[in-house]
Amino acid sequence: MDILSDKSKTSLHIRAHHLLCMKYFKGKGYSKEFVSNFYEIIKKLDDNPTIKVINYPDIICSPCPHNVNNKCVKKGLGNERKVKKKDEIIMKHLGLSLNQELKGKEARELVNSNLAKLRRTCKDCEWLKYCI
Repeated sequence: MDILSDKSKTSLHIRAHHLLCMKYFKGKGYSKEFVSNFYEIIKKLDDNPTIKVINYPDIICSPCPHNVNNKCVKKGLGNERKVKKKDEIIMKHLGLSLNQELKGKEARELVNSNLAKLRRTCKDCEWLKYCI
């Protein structure tokens, strides 16, 4: 799969909460493939691609073993709703809307300038211990 997109050749489709996760990613993950893919996408942001903000499994999720039928089923079939809610909260804090496009550097700046609000959404995240 071309890492520039999962649906088109014009933008990098990224779940809203992954915009925050990218800032703190430490190479922990569900599999070697997941970790390698995540690092590749973070590196690709240095090229300042266009990002399309989504609320469904994205190119970061693609190699995840919990991505089943394009849904996150890590903690059961209802988990995708929980993750979508996290995406919605992150979009609200960043002032973004679903399917909005922005440049990679702009996304990083938005995250950096809203860290206090965003970090409050992390309180129940299983990866929090790796982000400190």
